[in-house]
This record gives sequence, structure tokens and C-alpha cells, in this order.
Amino acid sequence: MPSSASNNLVGTAGEYYVCAELCRSGYLALMTPKNNPLFDVVATSQDGTKTVAIQVKTRSVRNEQGWKFGADMASHEKSKGLFVVLVNLKESGPPDFYVYRRKELVKRVQAVYDAYMAKPKKDGTRHKTVGFRWFDEISFTKEDKSRKNTWARIHEALSAAKRMNEASPS
Repeated sequence: MPSSASNNLVGTAGEYYVCAELCRSGYLALMTPKNNPLFDVVATSQDGTKTVAIQVKTRSVRNEQGWKFGADMASHEKSKGLFVVLVNLKESGPPDFYVYRRKELVKRVQAVYDAYMAKPKKDGTRHKTVGFRWFDEISFTKEDKSRKNTWARIHEALSAAKRMNEASPS
């Protein structure tokens, strides 16, 4: 991807990559209209019995700071079944994906922010509160790293209804 790609194109590329990965796994995945505040992709099982909503956050090749979130990311508690896929674009080859349930990612991003705020700046003063949160590989725990290119959480959510239907007598 050219280094001059706009943020809009970077985000769109990430959404297409997520759709492609889900389709390769046998699910139907579609991008939502732009400016949907909570999710970017809807995926469903082939029989339509189970659907998930996915927010996609894409990191461009030139982005060295990580994925950026609004400070209010925890305020969307009504979106309990929402997933977030962090997409890390590369200069060549396919991107890396990190798959989270939204509530799990909110906890991780808040923990990283809290640790940042607790640590004084080099001059000993406190950091000022900011309206955004950064999350990147430097802050990854072993569990975060284990999510790399692992779609099991979404696969399980999309196949749960199918397993229940197969188990119940007709």
C-alpha cells in the first residue's frame, strides 16, 4: 500500500481484509455503510442462523504508534456481542489480525492507559489526560500475542447456533 494512502483508504482496506478472511473460512461477511459508529462488518453463518458485528481498526504501514481509540470506547456497553479486529497492514504480504471481544479489548486498552498515566514523565510531572488511547505490540501480553491471526472467537460465535440446531430434535 502506498505510504500516501489516506486514513479512509487504510480503514477500508482493513475492512476488506477482514471480510476476505471470514469468507475464506466459509462465512458470509459484508461491510456496513460508512460512518456506522459501532461496527464496520457484519458476518453470518451460511444458513443465516447466527450473526456477529465486528469493529475493524486498521493500522497503516507507516503508523508506528499503534491503534488509536477514543477515550469513550468503554461507554458502548450495550454492544455486548461486538467483536473488534485489529488489522496491522504490512509493506508486502497479508496483514496480521488480532481478534477480541470488545469488552476484552476495552479492559486491555484501559489497563495500558492506566499504566501510562501512573508512570511519571521524565521530568517527574504527571501525564495530562488525553481524549484518546493507544494500543500496540509493545504493550501486548502473552494472551494478546496469542490472538494473532486466530479467528476462533468469531468462528465459535458463528457456529454456536448451528451446533444448537443440530443437537435439538426436529
